[in-house]
Amino acid sequence: MVEQARTVFKSMRRDRYTPDICSYTTMLSAYVNASDMEGAEKFFTRLKRDGLKPNIVTYGTLMKGYAKVNNLEKMMETYEEMRLSGIKANQTIFTTLMDAYGKNRDFGSAVVWYKEMGSYGVPPDQKAKNILLSLATTADEQKEAKQLVGCMETKVNGFSRLLDEEDYNDDIEEAILYEKTGRL
Repeated sequence: MVEQARTVFKSMRRDRYTPDICSYTTMLSAYVNASDMEGAEKFFTRLKRDGLKPNIVTYGTLMKGYAKVNNLEKMMETYEEMRLSGIKANQTIFTTLMDAYGKNRDFGSAVVWYKEMGSYGVPPDQKAKNILLSLATTADEQKEAKQLVGCMETKVNGFSRLLDEEDYNDDIEEAILYEKTGRL
């Protein structure tokens, strides 16, 4: 896959097409998917040398690669470089960080990154919540994870069943009638 991508990339340059950041990021992704982080690092250096500014997708791709090969130190260096370049993390970046620490069974670090999402004004998505919940192994961790993601044990009554199963979300009067009488 990397060889094919390299061939296409070289032909672009040979045909006098100037590759943009999207082209470079796609090539970087080929290295990452092949777990060739040495090649990815060289290519990342090359794109900057060629005068292109990495964007959030470029940084995220490189971070994902480091997470894939379990090089958390390099992943964090890349995150810091991204942050210092003025790019703010999004849900994808935060879940990449959480997932990397999750693979190392580091609940505490995943919690830190989950909270960091909120402090950056990035609402945690379902993936972030699932990562956090799946990492919680002790009763205390499970309690903390549930509090953080807003999980509550609720009793499902006829009213909510009607709204969920029958899709009467817009017809409150019928739902109330059902709740009172048990029929429509």
